[in-house]
Amino acid sequence: MSIIDSQIRNITCDAGCGKEVLYDRKDEKATFELPENSWLRTTRVVQTADGRNLTYCSDVCEVNGVATGTHNIPEPKKIVEATNPAAVALAAQAAAVARQADQNIREGSGKIQVATS
Repeated sequence: MSIIDSQIRNITCDAGCGKEVLYDRKDEKATFELPENSWLRTTRVVQTADGRNLTYCSDVCEVNGVATGTHNIPEPKKIVEATNPAAVALAAQAAAVARQADQNIREGSGKIQVATS
C-alpha cells in the first residue's frame, strides 16, 4: 500500500486561444522551464470586482478579453420567465408590437392619438 500526495494545477488562457497546461505542483519549476510552456512566463491573472479570476497568456489575449467584455460584471437576466409559457409568448408579442409602434412613429408613418379626460 502506498499513499501519494499530489496537487494538480491546470492553467488555461481564458481568451480561448487554446493554451493550457496541467501539471503536478511538485514539478512546477520543470514545467515552467519547458520550451513549449514559455507562455507561462508572461501569464497574468486579472481579478474582477465580483471576485472572478481571469488568466491570460499574453497582452494580445488580455486585450481580447477586455474587448469581448469578459471583465465586465455579468448582467442579470432581463427576461423573467413565468411558469406559464403562454404568458411569456404574450409578453414577447406585446414587446414586438410596442417596438413596431415606436419605429412607425419615428419614421413618421404612425398615428398619434391624444386622449383628454
